[in-house]
Amino acid sequence: MHSHLLTIQQYAIKYKLSTFTVIKQVNSGKLKTIKKVVDGEEKEFIVDETVVVSEERKTDGISTAPIDYKTEYEQLLHAYNELREKYIKLLELHTHAPK
Repeated sequence: MHSHLLTIQQYAIKYKLSTFTVIKQVNSGKLKTIKKVVDGEEKEFIVDETVVVSEERKTDGISTAPIDYKTEYEQLLHAYNELREKYIKLLELHTHAPK
């Protein structure tokens, strides 16, 4: 599980928030933070968990089997034609219905 670390300013820019709002969320505990030493200086980073969730979703439920595009297209075209016929019938009923 990989996490993406952002500074307060980066987080504010990414989510279109003011820096003040992000600091308030950090202080209230709504945002998970960690401290790391960068260039000999301890800095605080926000753990952006939305990146982890989206990466997990990319791999969940994705079939690695090859796709037969011709068969898939034909199935979609068949479903489209069925829906189109139903739509035309509904339009005909609506136009011929007594008012």
